Amino acid sequence: MSDAEHTFTGRCHCGAVTAELKFTRPAEEMQVRSCQCEFCIRHGSLTASDPAGHAIFQIEAGALQPYRFGTNTAMAIICRHCGAYAGIAYTDGGRTWSAANMRGLGVEEFKERVGVQMFYEDETPTERVERRKQKWTPTEVRFKL
Repeated sequence: MSDAEHTFTGRCHCGAVTAELKFTRPAEEMQVRSCQCEFCIRHGSLTASDPAGHAIFQIEAGALQPYRFGTNTAMAIICRHCGAYAGIAYTDGGRTWSAANMRGLGVEEFKERVGVQMFYEDETPTERVERRKQKWTPTEVRFKL
């Protein structure tokens, strides 16, 4: 388990996708990122993660619209009902890591934050996977019936 002391919650616009984010630092101390790939720019992405924290995404049955793009090394968590981009997840060996889209989840504590522009296009797929394992949040994805 983690040493997380700060819990943040969010949901997509319709509420079919929810997230509980347990981070080790308060919102104002968390790095927030604004990936500059075409997908993230179009979705207004503002992501945060904590490798020492823990995240739980709960998704209503039938509400997940998974999307893989670019290097096909991660899956965007998109609500099939309202279209909100809630986050991105990577799974390997039965473990999952994620970066939550604070804007897509409407996480109040991050509402006024501005993301650091990030450029990942020069990473190889292997480098991308290793960065995600090191920097993203250990995650559970649960489906509500």
